[in-house]
Amino acid sequence: MKNRIFFYPNYHRYVLITEGALNHMYAHIQLRCWQKEAGGELYAVEPDAHGIVISTATGPNPKDRRGRTYFNPHITATTQHREYQFSQGRHAVGLWHTHPEPWPLPSLLDRRTTEEYLGAFQNQRENYLMIILGNRGKTPNMAVCSAGTDEQGGWVELIEPERQGPDRTLS
Repeated sequence: MKNRIFFYPNYHRYVLITEGALNHMYAHIQLRCWQKEAGGELYAVEPDAHGIVISTATGPNPKDRRGRTYFNPHITATTQHREYQFSQGRHAVGLWHTHPEPWPLPSLLDRRTTEEYLGAFQNQRENYLMIILGNRGKTPNMAVCSAGTDEQGGWVELIEPERQGPDRTLS
């Protein structure tokens, strides 16, 4: 597998996800009907750069609450992971989780959760990412979205120029 790059619709910013972070997330894709959603947090060294490089993905944790269509992280374990990553110079820039569908889209709960995480930064961060992995594709299908307070504002789905899925809207 190789790195993947996604662009904001105006192509002024991008998110590059490294092979290591991708492989961690790919290992949890829901390929079978009995597999539960998994998820965690995403980390980058330069969280406010115009080009965010996600070098680390954490989770899931054995104490998380998980089912076929839901994922609720264990708060204490997540906080400990975040503190450790920060001590290593990495900052939380988003969340990731799996969906049991071929072309994933964020649910209303996914959007609300991402916006709550962004709000917790109390205007110290302009964007917070949500990556959702689907269960199809030689290179797994992904939705990479951003909740923002910057000039993009609101909620946007990032574009992966090499791969285009079905026509979809995040209205």
